[in-house]
Amino acid sequence: MPPCTVCRKATSQKCARCGTAFYCTAEHQKSDWKTHKYACVAPARSLATAFKTRAEAEHDGDTKFAIDAILLPCDDDAPRFVKLVCETYTDSDDDILPAGFKHHREDLDPYLGPHHNTFYKSIPISSMGYTGPALGHTITLRWRDTFLEDGSVINRSIIKLTNGKAYHPWGGNLIAYRSDEPTSLVSRCSDARAEDLRALAAYFVDYGKRVKELEREGRI
Repeated sequence: MPPCTVCRKATSQKCARCGTAFYCTAEHQKSDWKTHKYACVAPARSLATAFKTRAEAEHDGDTKFAIDAILLPCDDDAPRFVKLVCETYTDSDDDILPAGFKHHREDLDPYLGPHHNTFYKSIPISSMGYTGPALGHTITLRWRDTFLEDGSVINRSIIKLTNGKAYHPWGGNLIAYRSDEPTSLVSRCSDARAEDLRALAAYFVDYGKRVKELEREGRI
């Protein structure tokens, strides 16, 4: 059974509205609403007719599929689910993984902007904040490396998600999804879940705290 979004205890009870967040008690669901409400929508299906799910594509041998990802928009207060198109590829120079191992390449341009004039950065998130408990899965967060220099506006959804505690001025859109382990060896994407919003919020808050510490120490 999936884990409770709050305490990680196995449970079969889920949010009746979106069906993607699980809670073991009504109290836990109520306590998480402040965060969950921004993602409490049905996963986007706008591309459902054009692309298969990852499982369907793997079964049929197709090279393209779409996953559910969480978009953190710069021009809206609420994160939302979007369809992120991915394509499989093999790395002929890889001498560690089995021959023909299929990685995934994400088409981030529709959400983060053209790739030709920037670099998409990423960070794996596998715990609740820097020192919190392990999530049991890895979330990959992606953003434009040049957002501080290319005129990107401050990200409203992150400010709202963290109640203004992010501190670091994230700009432009950001997007998050789950990734297979080990992320240091493989690049394979899977569906994000609404519960991942808690871990993203914790990351933004703790990252901001670290930035403050470095500023006080005169290291940045």
